[in-house]
Amino acid sequence: RLRIYRYRGSVLVDYRILRNFVRIYQFTGFTQ
Repeated sequence: RLRIYRYRGSVLVDYRILRNFVRIYQFTGFTQ
């Protein structure tokens, strides 16, 4: 299905979003 084709691209996108989310989460956590 389309899921296997999208898997490769979505992993990179999810990884970048997760990295930014963790960075923001740690930043807000440290400031508080």
